[in-house]
Amino acid sequence: MIRTLLSLAGFVLAWWGLVALFDVPSYLVPSPLELAEKFWFLTTQAGLFGHVPVTVMEIVVGFVIGTVVGVAAAVLFTRFPMVEVVLNPLIIFIQTAPKIAIAPLLLLWLGLGATPKIVLVAIVSFFPVLSNMLSALRSIDPNYGALARILKMSAFQRLWRIELPQALPLLFAGMKVGVTLAVTAAVIGELMGARAGLGYLLSLGQETADVALVLVAVILLSLIGYLLYVALGAAERRLLGWHESRASAAPAVEG
Repeated sequence: MIRTLLSLAGFVLAWWGLVALFDVPSYLVPSPLELAEKFWFLTTQAGLFGHVPVTVMEIVVGFVIGTVVGVAAAVLFTRFPMVEVVLNPLIIFIQTAPKIAIAPLLLLWLGLGATPKIVLVAIVSFFPVLSNMLSALRSIDPNYGALARILKMSAFQRLWRIELPQALPLLFAGMKVGVTLAVTAAVIGELMGARAGLGYLLSLGQETADVALVLVAVILLSLIGYLLYVALGAAERRLLGWHESRASAAPAVEG
């Protein structure tokens, strides 16, 4: 945390110094003080924090949906390989389609509310979770499968007690990628059409040539993405500590 604060302080000082040194006009690059004044104005007079929860909700809900569907699809594909053979081309097709081209379609189909943004975030978050979860499930030590058969575990017990705990490291890696992409997807959806949200403020700032407004929105979006990433890292450390202690206690079974 101290290193992060020192890095931010160094960046702000460098920004301030360069703007002053080269006498950059504020309509091109505002100084940190001018940006702070803009932030205060937006907070106290323009309802800035009415927009932040909108974007956070779209990111979190879409990310959770994408993660759950990705994990479920990975489990389904490992249980029924033919389903993967049938669905994989469609999944690849959707993932390779430019998200900036998908967003207008979702807006036309689902309206200007939060739903199309949530769907877009879920689509973007889904693929890295699916890919990592599949890799994790397919790399589990076969001895665990033998142990499950000896203990006569049901499919659900095997998933809950063996496969999910063993898949946690790769699953969290996929989730970390997914959550960073989720922020971008939410903004793309809001830029295409929205009544509220930080992406809406970005669009408004662009239309009015308000660089300070754009920078405030960008900084807040980066902060949201960073905090979500840090939260996932904290959850990962907590759960993987439990996972490693359980794994070290697991018996080896020769097939």
